[in-house]
Amino acid sequence: IEKLPPDKPHPEKPLLERPPPQIPSPERPSPIKPVFEIPREEEKGVLCELCKKCFIDLKNIFYIDACLHTYCLGCLKLIIIKELPERGDVQCAKCKMSITQIELKFIIGPETFQKLYDKFWDTYLKAMNIIRCKACGEQFTLVQGSIDIGAKDEKGVALTAKSAEHLSKYRARCPKEGCNKIFCGNCGAEPYHVGYTCEEYKAFLSSRRCRFCKEEIKGEAAKPGALSNVCSKEECKVLMDKACPKTLPCGHFCCGYRGESKCLPCLHEDCVAKNPKLTNGQKTDDYCSICFTTGLGDSPSILLQCGHIFHVDCIVSKLKKRWPSPRITFGFSECSQCKKPILAPDHPVIAEETKILSELHKEILAKAVERMKYEGLDKDPRLKDPKFELYGKHDEFAMRTLCFYMCFKCKKPYFGGLKDCRRGMDEGGQEFKEQDLVCGGCSSANIKGGITNCKKHGKDFIDYKCRFCCAVAQWFCFSTTHFCEPCHARQCNGENLPNIPKDKLPACKGLEQCPLKIKHPANGEEYSLGCALCREYAVDKKK
Repeated sequence: IEKLPPDKPHPEKPLLERPPPQIPSPERPSPIKPVFEIPREEEKGVLCELCKKCFIDLKNIFYIDACLHTYCLGCLKLIIIKELPERGDVQCAKCKMSITQIELKFIIGPETFQKLYDKFWDTYLKAMNIIRCKACGEQFTLVQGSIDIGAKDEKGVALTAKSAEHLSKYRARCPKEGCNKIFCGNCGAEPYHVGYTCEEYKAFLSSRRCRFCKEEIKGEAAKPGALSNVCSKEECKVLMDKACPKTLPCGHFCCGYRGESKCLPCLHEDCVAKNPKLTNGQKTDDYCSICFTTGLGDSPSILLQCGHIFHVDCIVSKLKKRWPSPRITFGFSECSQCKKPILAPDHPVIAEETKILSELHKEILAKAVERMKYEGLDKDPRLKDPKFELYGKHDEFAMRTLCFYMCFKCKKPYFGGLKDCRRGMDEGGQEFKEQDLVCGGCSSANIKGGITNCKKHGKDFIDYKCRFCCAVAQWFCFSTTHFCEPCHARQCNGENLPNIPKDKLPACKGLEQCPLKIKHPANGEEYSLGCALCREYAVDKKK
């Protein structure tokens, strides 16, 4: 290359003398074609590979990560809803590349994805004769059982041959410990629809049924609104008169009772799923945990102050039946789920019953505390032991340790002896007659021996000796005879102690060894021990 001397000018023209560049125009197009042409106004947007529509708003467009093909969200949702339950996988319609689960969940939401994916797995497992429990996810093989021709449904109606065969094939129980749900292995209904095939049960659910007995209703409704779905059975009519007639804002009927100041929260499964805290997750199909026979929606129910729901009639019946054993206890007045007191101030019957029980509890507690001091139980060393379950709880210790019974004649509670609190306070199942429980004051008219009334303390602390041994009596039977607890148990087991001759009964071992520490007639005779408090004061004075 020839180098020009610095004093010689460059052969090219100066920059300022160069001709201006030619700008493309419609008359003179540019010779250089651009890589991307600028689309006209009507061609702006992104094309969906399926419906071939252009979308300017990119919020309606989704780019598949594996292949970068574009689809509108509407088309993608249709593809997912169709393919995911059938194959468990969704592919790009153009290149057959798989769409990831993360993308699928983003498009249709995680809950919808899980439902569709579970449907695929149920179909896949069913083909392999494997079913899955919807409650806990346990998978197990479905084995057909033998056909029970004499099987009956919950109402005692014999099953048809078709429904009995279906039951033997598809009735399944989850084997997982703690679950044990019973459901249909074919359609997944839980609990299993006894007496129906899957098709019959589906038709039954879509029919108009009584809200109480669940049987199909034919004809026009007897009443409008929430009580329109009630059949003509007498028991259902009675429940209808007790039920709340209102329809809730959600469109479902109220499961509460007539006259309630505030409606029960909706127990429909859809509403409970939205806000389970309102009902503690309890739904219309959940059994009442008192009767365990029908669902909460099958009878007017009530929400207690503790937050749990029961049938109103079950609560009222439970409170009116009182304690299950001869000894007065108050476990029956507690919620069966959380052990808190049953309280429902807005329900007049329940409020009245709980008020009566509260006053009775106060009366017995006052007598128990006084008796505990007399018996010296307030000085029990266990009450000072931090490891003891009733540490520092003197009142509860007194209620557990001392036995009180309800007098059949005067209807007042009376002391009937001690009971070791470690043995518990449940005497349920013990058969007894209420007329055999008579207090000392009412039984004194039939007692000829001993002091039957105290001038200072009245009849509350009058003790009686067991007719058949040297022990304080707790029972007064046949309006003539006092029994201690062991002797009363023997009598109930058929020994018939009153017919035993006096000389065959155990003899008293004398004043020093006698548990009563007093002189008394030979066993076989009724005798009043007098006032327990005065007797104790006399002993303390001698000391």
